[in-house]
Amino acid sequence: MLRFLFLALVSVFLVSSCALESPEFLGSEGVTGFKIDGKTINFNAGVKVSNPNWFAIKVKRSTVDVYVEEQYMGKVSLEKKVKLKAKRESILQFPLKAELEDGALFTMLRYASKENVNVRIKGKVKGGVWFFSKKIEIDETRQVSGKDLQLNQQGK
Repeated sequence: MLRFLFLALVSVFLVSSCALESPEFLGSEGVTGFKIDGKTINFNAGVKVSNPNWFAIKVKRSTVDVYVEEQYMGKVSLEKKVKLKAKRESILQFPLKAELEDGALFTMLRYASKENVNVRIKGKVKGGVWFFSKKIEIDETRQVSGKDLQLNQQGK
């Protein structure tokens, strides 16, 4: 699910502009810092990415709806803007906050034992280059490993 969130946040923004090359996802660096408070989960998602452009790209605070197997799970927000440095491979930490619906934790545990799970991300993602910003509407569905739904993962 981590890979999917990253690709959804960055790729959709970049597809809207012809002059930009899409950053390349190089791998997951794990999910850390889980803090569960009622129906809210704060965590950091580590992602290794390469930005082939000669300029930095900023992914700004955004909120999307998340569905697992077409069941609404809640909202996931990027809490702080993240900068993809120009012409460089970087390991980035995405500070995320999930506001879950009733029963979402139990649903995630149920799907965590499955081999593949459909995850849908829907909402608007904000991104920018220099002083230009744009909101991009996304509605993407991808298959992820059920293991990615486990809350106790550290590094992969």
